[in-house]
Amino acid sequence: MNNTRQQIIETAFLLFLRKGFKAVRLSDIERAAKITRGTFYYHFTNKEEILKEGVQVYYSLLNATRLEEFEQITTLREFVDLTIRKLTGIDNYSARTFSSEIPEILCLSLIVEVIALFPELKSVVATSKMLRLSKLEQLILNAKRAGELRNDVDTSILAKNFLNISVGVINDLIMRQDVSYALSAVRSQYEQLYALVVTE
Repeated sequence: MNNTRQQIIETAFLLFLRKGFKAVRLSDIERAAKITRGTFYYHFTNKEEILKEGVQVYYSLLNATRLEEFEQITTLREFVDLTIRKLTGIDNYSARTFSSEIPEILCLSLIVEVIALFPELKSVVATSKMLRLSKLEQLILNAKRAGELRNDVDTSILAKNFLNISVGVINDLIMRQDVSYALSAVRSQYEQLYALVVTE
């Protein structure tokens, strides 16, 4: 990909995360990316095109990072600890660089804002979720075989429950606008769910 094009995508995507898609004007993108209007239109027809490419690039990076993480963890306890650690980072996160380190919750909040305009973005998120769900189910199966978890636990339901807890952070943030409360609630839910399924 052309370096200028990539720079515009990354700069605009970070602006969308910070300010919201609708609030970002073309002039904001030009100023932040240090480009002219002509350069913008040489690479893109509108900011919608940037949003779609940004979401694709972000989820591509995120999926690759998650695959690496699942290769490095062997227990469900490690998954819970890693997830809580990453969620805790949201509180101190400032969108300065475009990478898979951008908490997914920020991207999901952006997608909630624009999904009515661009329903095709659902498939990008769904594909990522199915990949993560598949890897989590495999981790749970391995944890059951190793004796970490009770054998009577339904693998698929447990995996979905763990993923749905993370999604619940968005609801807490939208309703309360309080990051520390949302993170505390998620941490408690993860720990309680793990305590219910672990072998004694």
